[in-house]
This record gives sequence, C-alpha cells and structure tokens, in this order.
Amino acid sequence: MEEKKTLEQVMKEFKLTDEEHDEIQRRIFNKYLYNKHPVKNPQAIVDIAPPASGKTGLNSYGVQQFRDGNVVVINSDELKLEHPRIDEIAKKYPEYYTKVTDQESNTWTSTLFDEALKNGYNVIFEGTGRNARILDTIKEKMKGYKVTVRGMAVDKLNCLMSILERYWEQSDRLGWGRLVTLDHFYETYKNMPETIDKIEKSGIVDSVQILKRGGEPHEPVEIYDSAKSDEIKRFPTAKYAIFGGRKEDEIVALNYFKVLKGKMEERVETKEGISEEEKRIFNEIEKLARQIESGDSSRDDDGDGRDD
Repeated sequence: MEEKKTLEQVMKEFKLTDEEHDEIQRRIFNKYLYNKHPVKNPQAIVDIAPPASGKTGLNSYGVQQFRDGNVVVINSDELKLEHPRIDEIAKKYPEYYTKVTDQESNTWTSTLFDEALKNGYNVIFEGTGRNARILDTIKEKMKGYKVTVRGMAVDKLNCLMSILERYWEQSDRLGWGRLVTLDHFYETYKNMPETIDKIEKSGIVDSVQILKRGGEPHEPVEIYDSAKSDEIKRFPTAKYAIFGGRKEDEIVALNYFKVLKGKMEERVETKEGISEEEKRIFNEIEKLARQIESGDSSRDDDGDGRDD
C-alpha cells in the first residue's frame, strides 16, 4: 500500500514554475478585465461570508447594481480553477485541495485585485472573514472608492448541508469536488462576525450591510445597513445582525434537513469511497439538527458548539 503523502509533499509536487505561474497570471488579466473599463467614481463591494453560505449569489446580486455589468468580480475559488492540474489535485488529494491551490491562487487573486484597484475599476471581492486583513487592504488600497461591505447571516446547519450537497454534485458531475473541511468551516464561521465588527467600528467604509438568503441565490434579503441611520434598525450593529440572522435561519435549516435527511443518510451509508471527512460533516449536521429541534440552549451562535 502506497504511503500517504504529507501536505508539504503534495504542495511541492504541484508547485508551478515561475514561468507557468506568470503566464497564467497574464491570462487571468485578459480574461477578467476584458470588456471592463475604469470609471471616475469607482465602487468596491466586499462580500464576506463563511463557505457555502451564499457568496456566489451575493456576488450576482452585486453585479446587478452596475450598469452594463461593468465590474470586475474577483473570486479566489474561481481562480483556483486556473491551475493546469486542478483535476488531478482534486481527485487525488481532496483533503489538501484548498492549501495546495492557494499557493498559486492567492498571488493570482491579490495581483488581479491590485491591478483593478490601481486603475479605478469597479470591483466585487469576496472573502470568508477568517481574519481582518481585508481591513488593511481597504485602508491602504481603496482610497477614492465608495466601499460597501456585505456579510451573509446563514445558520451553520444550512452552510454544512450546502458544503456536502455542493461536493457531492461536483463529484458526480466532474469526478471530483471541493470539500471544505469541518475545522476550516468553523474557523471562518466563528471569526466572520468579529471581522465585520472591526470593519464597522473602523468607520472607514461607506456602508456595512448584512443579508440573509432569499428565495433565489441572487436575491438575498437585507436585514441591516449601517448607512440607514434615519431608520429604526432591528439590530444595533452588524455583528448582532449576523447573530440574529443566523438564529432566524435555524428553522429554515431544520426544515431543509428533514427534506434531505434520507438522501444524505443513504449516500453516507452506501456510497463507495465515502471519506471520513464527509462522514464527520454529516454527523455534525445530524447533531446540529437535533439541537435546533430540542431548543438546546448550549448551541452557541458565534462558535462551533461542538464537544471538543
């Protein structure tokens, strides 16, 4: 039996040469800046949300607000797909997918972002909010921009179900999928409200908005906007709007789980080659559903709620 490779070994195996990396960077510029043009008063929308909470729909919602779609959408997950050996990475080492592709895509993302901001393009940029580095980027690189920060308030049960659904759909269709690990998800889920809070308290952005999932992915529902000071707000700050929105989403998540439960159980129990991480996520989903149904008060809204 072949010995399992370490993350360091896999990263070295798939590391691109400088020439390969730079050639792909040039191709990305041509692809993402094509048919876009700088504007006199540029806008930047920063979408912040944990994995599988609806950032893609939030991006689409933002694009609709720009005339003729004149906005550069920068999505690090999409840029990972530019790696020439992406299929091989995902099929052979799904547990290392994110870190292995990050070693190339992080640079592609930041370089494209810098190019767009330097030249005054409208920009939509997405992140998980795992840390507050985006705040430094806003301070240093978005001078002269109207900046809106948007966060998605989605319960963790809904996010985890979406993680498995997306992974299974990709695996069935492509032969591989992008599986977000439970630990990575909870790190971003827990830290995202604090990141939003730091941004709002900084006072350097024009608006901080919090939204929930709507009837369609591209039609989220706004529940908070820091710029609407003349209106009675449901929540005192963006951070509390995230907690409140997540709480409101619990019953939606529970009802969806009841619809999916049988299908998910069958997949976990009968599918050949099911990974331990998939089983782990499914067990967490079941536990969270039981907690919501029982009204378990120990289920915290800002952390992971797990028995460590």
